[in-house]
Amino acid sequence: MITVFFTMIRREIQEHKVAFIYAPFAVALVLCFVIASVYFGITDIQTNEFNFSTEIYDEDYQEAMLLASPEAKARVIRAGLIFLGLPILLTVGFGLLAYSLSTFADERKDKSLIFWRSMPVSDLTTVFSKLLFVIFIVPLLVMPNIILLQSVAMLSASIYFVSNDIVPFSYLWTSYFLTDWFRIIFSLWAQALWSLPIFLWLMFAGTYARRPVIGAAVPLVATIVLERIIFKTNEVWGFIDNRLGFWSRADSFPIALEEIRVVDISDIILMLSTQAFWIGMIASAILVAGIVYTRSTNNDYTVE
Repeated sequence: MITVFFTMIRREIQEHKVAFIYAPFAVALVLCFVIASVYFGITDIQTNEFNFSTEIYDEDYQEAMLLASPEAKARVIRAGLIFLGLPILLTVGFGLLAYSLSTFADERKDKSLIFWRSMPVSDLTTVFSKLLFVIFIVPLLVMPNIILLQSVAMLSASIYFVSNDIVPFSYLWTSYFLTDWFRIIFSLWAQALWSLPIFLWLMFAGTYARRPVIGAAVPLVATIVLERIIFKTNEVWGFIDNRLGFWSRADSFPIALEEIRVVDISDIILMLSTQAFWIGMIASAILVAGIVYTRSTNNDYTVE
């Protein structure tokens, strides 16, 4: 069984390496180039909402950096590095939405479902292999890009600081913990579980709808509108909205996090203990059953 899952995971990686390997890497390279260009004085980025320039390091800013407590310094540095990685996470997030919508629709469209049914692999095993890919494998594929981006940012900033006698080269490196990378992985795994009902709904639409986008959107829109008219509530939309966002920022999360930071393992445990999380797990289990049943009885290989 392990060999089967390993083979099917390799298949998913090979078929979707553009979305989950090449695209995040390309985004990371662009971000690395921009960051290095700013710190080496080639360019800067200044808008009404955002300022990324070496001009901010004036005498007052340098003094504040030197006088900052170790805790405050670590908090700012770690938040900045997390913020830099958001474009990579957004790229992968859109990739996961597209993957979920197309993965079962494509096998109907190109009639490869006929071939996969001839293999000694059950529908349940196929579905679970895709869940493992979404929940555990994709976050692992993302991490090398985040590590690369953060390393380039730290190195570029450190070279700039020591070259301009602002702070020592070790200023940043002593304030960032390599264990944060492991916490990011666990946080991404938690995010995949939190957003799993969304991914599974899109997969389910791909198993039955001739037009998967319409098949996914129309029932949700109809449910949201009917709920609003009949019950005067927005529970369905609130559920979807929360699942599309970061789990630590959800309305149901017991702690209001005011700052961007690397979550603690205790935060993940707290998320796993919430009622909202388990409602999502129950919905996911129902959707998995629906996907397995629909795929196993599907004789319609037409998708527009």
